Formats: sequence, C-alpha cells, structure tokens
Amino acid sequence: MMRMLCIGIISCLCLTGKAQSDTTGMKEVLDAMQRLYAVNFVYDSSLSQVKPAGTPVSGKPLAENLKNVLGGTGIRWEIKGDYVLLFRSLRYTFSGHVCQDNGESLMNVTVFDKVTQSGTLSNEHGFFSLTLPEGKHVIRFSYIGYQDAVKELELDADYTGIVYLKESTTSLEGVEVVGNLNSPLLTSQTGKVSLTPAQLNTEFSLLSSPDLVKTLQQLPGVSSGMELLSGLYVHGGKNDENLFLLDGTPLYQVNHVGGLFSAFHTDMVKNVDFYKSGFPARYGGRLSSVVDVRTKEGDMKSYHGVFSLGLLDGRIQWEGPIVKDKTSFCFGMRRSWADLFTTPALLIASHASANDKIKARYAFHDINGKITHRFSARSKLSLAMYSGRDLFKSRVRQVFDEGTQIREERYGTDFNMQWGNLTATLAWNYQFTPKLAGDFSLVYARNLSIYDYTEDDRYYEADKEISVEHHMQSNRSTINDVGYRIAFDYRPATRHHIRFGSNYLHHLYRPQRMVSQDIRGTDGIIDTLSSAGMNPNRYPGNELSFYVEDEIGLSRKLRANIGAHYTLYQVPGSVYHSLEPRLSVSYRLTDVATLKASYTEMSQFVHQLSNSYLNLPTDCWVPSTRQVPPMRSRQVAGGIYMELPWNLHLDMEGYFRTTSHMLEYDTSGSLIFPAEEWERVVRNGKGKSYGIEAALAYQDGKNTFEAGYTLSWSLQKFEDFYPDWYFSKFDNRHKLNLMFRRKFNDRIDAYAAWTYRSGDRSTVPTQYVEGPSLPGVPGSSQPELVYEKPNNITLPAYHRLDVGINFRKTTKRGFERIWNVSIYNAYCRMNAFYTKVEQQPDGSFRGKGIGLFPIIPSFSYTLKF
Repeated sequence: MMRMLCIGIISCLCLTGKAQSDTTGMKEVLDAMQRLYAVNFVYDSSLSQVKPAGTPVSGKPLAENLKNVLGGTGIRWEIKGDYVLLFRSLRYTFSGHVCQDNGESLMNVTVFDKVTQSGTLSNEHGFFSLTLPEGKHVIRFSYIGYQDAVKELELDADYTGIVYLKESTTSLEGVEVVGNLNSPLLTSQTGKVSLTPAQLNTEFSLLSSPDLVKTLQQLPGVSSGMELLSGLYVHGGKNDENLFLLDGTPLYQVNHVGGLFSAFHTDMVKNVDFYKSGFPARYGGRLSSVVDVRTKEGDMKSYHGVFSLGLLDGRIQWEGPIVKDKTSFCFGMRRSWADLFTTPALLIASHASANDKIKARYAFHDINGKITHRFSARSKLSLAMYSGRDLFKSRVRQVFDEGTQIREERYGTDFNMQWGNLTATLAWNYQFTPKLAGDFSLVYARNLSIYDYTEDDRYYEADKEISVEHHMQSNRSTINDVGYRIAFDYRPATRHHIRFGSNYLHHLYRPQRMVSQDIRGTDGIIDTLSSAGMNPNRYPGNELSFYVEDEIGLSRKLRANIGAHYTLYQVPGSVYHSLEPRLSVSYRLTDVATLKASYTEMSQFVHQLSNSYLNLPTDCWVPSTRQVPPMRSRQVAGGIYMELPWNLHLDMEGYFRTTSHMLEYDTSGSLIFPAEEWERVVRNGKGKSYGIEAALAYQDGKNTFEAGYTLSWSLQKFEDFYPDWYFSKFDNRHKLNLMFRRKFNDRIDAYAAWTYRSGDRSTVPTQYVEGPSLPGVPGSSQPELVYEKPNNITLPAYHRLDVGINFRKTTKRGFERIWNVSIYNAYCRMNAFYTKVEQQPDGSFRGKGIGLFPIIPSFSYTLKF
C-alpha cells in the first residue's frame, strides 16, 4: 500500500508536465524517475544544478522521459541495466556562412536550433556560429523573402560549411519569418530598423527614382527638413550628424540636385541597418544616427540585372560570375538624362540669335562596382568602389550694340560647379575558428567641391578693345581619408556574442582654396589684382579608435549589449581623447512583449559649415581644432515592443538627448565662407531634445499597413546670440505617417502614404527701432529691425498624400517588366518652402510661408532580365 501511495505521489508529480519545470530541480526529477522505474542514477553532483528541460510523464518508456527531461540541457545518458549513467555532454560548434543559392551572402538571417531552442543571427558577411551540446540537432535558417532551410545534424565534432537559401516565389510582403531573431522583441538595441531592397524599391518613388534617405524620413523620430530634399534630422540633431557608411567606408556628401535625391543606387543595396539610439560600440564619429549600407556581392552562378528609366534618371544594375562559384561581379550605374535634351535645345536656341549664345548642362551620376572572390568557405576577398558626382556648367556670351556700327559691348560669364564622392574598400573576411571570424579592410574616401566663376565685360570700337573688366574666382574644397578597419566577431557560446576591433583614418581637410583675379583697364592701361589664401588651409588629422561590445544573454528573459568606444583624435596643436560607454538592455516580459532601455555617448570631430539647408557644394567640412572642440551627445532611450492580436505589432519608445559644443555658422547670409577665419565666425552652443515615438504595423498575405507618430521637442542655446533656450528650425511638435500597400494579384500592386507634421519654424522681426544718430547731423538715424527671439514663429502644418501603382508582366523569356505610375502631393497641397516677411499696416511683422511644389506626377519603366 505504501508503494502504491509513493507511485501515486510520483504520478502526480509527473503529470503536472512542463509547467512544473521552473520550480522543480534536477535532483527532485531524477529521484522521482528513480522510484518510478526502479533504477539508480549515477552522476556528478554538479549536474544537479542544471535546470531540467521538462518533467517525466507517467506511462512513457524510460528512454522517452530521459529525452524529455534532459534534452537540450547538455547532459547525455547511458542505460546500463538497473543503472542510468549521466555525463556532461561535450559541446561542439556549428558555424559557417549563409548565402543565397547564387552565392550572395545574407545578413540578419535567423539561425535557430529547435532542440535547444537557441539561436543567433548572421552578421554583415553572412557568418554565424552556434555552440551546441553533442547529439542530434535540427537547425532552421529563415529570412524574409526566402524559403526556410532546415538542416539535421548529429554533432560529434565541430562543423563548418555554407548554407544556401532559395528566394521565395511568394510575395515578399506576404512572408512571415517565425521566430525572427532580428525582431525588436528579441534584439537588445533600441531605435534599430533594418531595411531590405524590397522596402526601398516601393510602388511610389519621387520622379520614379527610389530613394534610401526618403524612406528613412518616414520613420518616427526623423524629420525631413525642407520639402523634397533628402535631409535627415534625427532626434533633434542636424543633417551633418548622421554617419553614412557604404561597405564600411564613410560618405560625406550623400545628396544630388541640392538634396532632391540621395546618392544611393537602391538596386545595388543588399541591406541597410539604421540606428537612431542604442548605438553599438562598433560605431562612432557622429552624434545622431548611423546608416550602415551594404551592397550586393554579385551572383556566382548566372548573369542577370535590372534596367529602369524614370522621369529624371535611368538606372542599370548587372551581376554575374567571373569564375563560376568562385568569383563574381556586381555593377550599377545611375545617371540623370535631362541634359541629353536641354543641351541640344539651348544650342538650337543660340543659333537662332546672333548676339545671345547660351550653353548650360546639369548632370549627376552614381557608379557602384564590386568584385568578390571566395578562396574557400572560410575566406573571401572583395573590392568595392563608388563614384558619385554632380556637375553644373553654364556659358553665356552676349553682344550689345552701343547705337553705332563701330562700338559694341561683349559680355560673357562662365560658371562651373561640381561636387561628389569617390570611395574604395578592399576587404578580406576570414573565419579563423568555428567561433571567431575577422574582417580586415583598407579604405579610401575623397570628397570634392568645386566652384568656379568668371565674368568678362569688354568694350570694342572698330574691333579694337578699349575697355576691359574681368573677374575670376575659383574655390576648391576637399577631404581625403585613408585608413583601415579591423573587426573581429567572436561567439564563445550561443547566447554570448563579442565584437571588438580598431579603426584608423588619416584625414586631410582642405576646406577652401580660393583664388581670385581682377583685371581692369582702359586705353591699353591695365591693372591686375590677384589673390590667393595666405593660409594654405590644410588640416591634417589622425583618428584612431578601439571598441569592444558584448551581447550576452544573462537569462532566458534578460539580454544586454555592453560596450565602449575609445577615440584618439589628433590635429596640429591639439589631441582629443573620447571614451564613450554604451549600454542596451532588454527584458522579455512575456512571449509577446519586451522592455528595453539604452544609454549612449557619442563624439563628433568633424563639422559641416553651411548657411542654407540645400546641401550646396559651397558647404564645407572642417575638423575640430584647438579653438573648436568636438561635439558630444548623451542619449537615454527606452520603450516597449509588442506583438498584438490580429497580426499587429506595436513599438513605443521615448528618448532624451543632450548635445554640447554645437556649432552655428554665421556669415550674414554669404554662401561662401571666409576660409582663413572660419573659426571666428562659428558660435558654440548646446542643445537638448526629447520625445515619444510609436509605430504600429499590420501585415497579412496581401495588405500592409504602417502608422508612425512622434511627439518631440528640439531646443538649442547659443549664449552669445540669445541668452535662453529657443526652438530649432525643425522642431516639429507632431509628426504622423500613414502607409498602406495592397497586392491585388501577381500583376498589380498599389501604395498610398499620407504625411503630416507641425510646421517648421522661422524668424521674423517684432518691431522697428530708431538707430543711433550722429550729433549735429540731421537724418543720420536709421531704423533698425529688432528680433526678439530666434525661430519665433511656426509655419503652417505640412501634409501631403503620395500614391503609386505597379503594373507587372512576365515575358515569354521569363523577364519581368514593370510600369510604375507615381503621384507626389496628390491633392496639391502648397506646403511652405521658405518664409517671406511682411510688415502690417500697424507696423507689426508677420511671416508668410511660400510653397513651391504642387502635384508632381511621374512614371518609369523597369525591366528585370
């Protein structure tokens, strides 16, 4: 009877199932099984501290219950008659790279072991590493837009290899990755967004040219600045506070046409990681955000590409193998084509007029190229290059008769403006051990701005020159960077991921080299005045940084990313040291809700001097010097991230950020700054910003809906300009974005997005006052405008609707043809672009917003071959 009672007690314990595993220890479970099966367990006492994976179920064989209790714990067993021997399992590492079936590496792929319920993500080179107990495992590889791959392994040694994923035939918008480890629920960073090519090449694009920066502008916490321009003002920061990396190489000028387009060819982009808070320690050098862009490596099996012609530009992308399964190339080019029509049109117009000759040309291009060679599954070498350039030239020749047959004026101007980037990256990626991989890169970047202007006015009498006035001005601004990047990726355990490395850049800033010449004379007597900057304006600098970050699972619910970034920045006459701690923590409240918090410090050693918001080539980059210290920011962020019923996802974040040593450039409206004294015409101030962001998303097989809302404040203080805090120009109190995408069938998909934000701020005078007068001089007093406070008015609210539709057709040869029709500002809201100050009859002033951009339709044709 006692035996029956004991069995009854044990059965009660066993039948409680897995719910008891959190409170029942290993020893209690083994004791129960010992009584149930009349066996003896022999094991090291240290194994009793291991948490059981489950509890035994009555009526099941001993071997099945051993698997239920010990599976995934790292304990293996052997049954020897009446004895069960327990051993601590050996652990082995399954590592390698995840690629498309064409050989292109994939990042942010979820690698998940169904047996131990543990997983990891592939890094930017496709590398992954999982350390697992000895025995059988079922590993699932999943990525949005690709078919899952499942690999069954019997681990009895370390295993390294390449795993290939096939692209899904299902629409990207309808694929749901179950257990996506890159989901905000499972990552530790706040403020991180990952974008794929499908999210960049949407149904709508301005003038039918997809744009990376304009996609980022739609995110909560990001202000776009002036309408149509590719500005990026993140969490109250300025446009120059964003770190743009193209395959690990920094870019300075990222816009075309004064900001109308950004300089990224979206057909070449493989992945974008965007951070607006919670910056990992591997990034440094900017304050507001990180935009890490990785380009495609190229298909190693077959040739294919994309050709697209839009309203303003044309694009082509082509990739394929050089040596099949070993070496690949990927090439992309984007170029504006309007000059192919405007230049001949102006030539025809000039031929029609004997006295007026006008030539003008504007064009921009982006050229990307990458060659990748795989030496083995563990070793890869790549060379990536990028060239982006804007060019505007004009030439005017005019002849004016002076009323006689022998006297005339000949007037001419020549204008040349160019700006752009050139970058090159040579990178070697190598997997040293199953747990350690490294990336070694040599980088070069060049930023160039050219501004040349010549004006010539000459008088002739009987074809003899009798008077001349000639003015020439030339400006050059360049930055040359050369250095290395070393990054190690070490994964000692499944829930432990360490990154460490070093970056070095030698900068050579030449913010302005100005040369001017004035020639004046009459009757053969000519005076020439030439000048060049006395200061050579060379600012060499050395930027050396080291970082370490540790992503660790402290428990099944608590994760942390702990790191530090140290930078030594040396310029002539000064050395700056910056130690920047980074901390991000996430706590999984439930299976559908996660809390996160982060603290980051960032420093910036380079500044963009600009007197407008138009991203002109007259803007210049200058380094921190002895008189101008580096900027520094501190940011705290936190939020909750949830999966709701009905396929809804909700993320809510808040942030508070402070900035010291902010710069304001003041040259009384001049676009070209005085290079030899720029340190005297900048103001040093501070800023603070804070806000709340919410993002709601819904997705099913055919429909996608996203809504983003931001409530924010952005203030700054420059005491030698204004003694108190005042709002910044792009302090947009409210921002709301609504987006809906619908896939009707395989041939038609449509898009609509509505954007609303509070108006930008501007400054208007409040009154006229009489200025001081000279004693004894009547009428010498002049009225002066009084500005009570900077940015003292708010312009009307900004809102617009964009729509687009794609018509797709597959040809007999298997090519896909896409006709796109897009409409920008569909209901023709004339939003304020600049402010006009008007004086009222009562003497007061008001600002009037002037809109420039009405409804803009566009179309494009794309062929995927």
